[in-house]
Amino acid sequence: MDLIAESEMSVTSVIPMEGGSTLVSEGNVGKYGKVFSSHNLYSNSAVKNAGHFDGEARALMEDGTAVGASLQGVWKRDGTKITINSLDDASNGDQNYAVIEIDMIEMKSNVTVYAI
Repeated sequence: MDLIAESEMSVTSVIPMEGGSTLVSEGNVGKYGKVFSSHNLYSNSAVKNAGHFDGEARALMEDGTAVGASLQGVWKRDGTKITINSLDDASNGDQNYAVIEIDMIEMKSNVTVYAI
């Protein structure tokens, strides 16, 4: 896999829902420019510290091109940290693997994106 971006995003909201939470984020992500994303985290355990997710992303690239993507994968929480492992399918044909490490106290995430 080729590394294509490393960046920091801000978590702008946490929306509680039955069976989990939705995290909404924004930030600049390498060649994708300004990215807005949502991750719907569903718990699969009684202690609610792991599960699967689905989500969406929208990117506005520097040349004005808009790209959408479906997001899916698994997540795990360790204390105040959440790690998301995501497989992303973009409308421009890109398919990526992303690792998102979120600090829920700081409301920041470190995002690493690989082309697959």
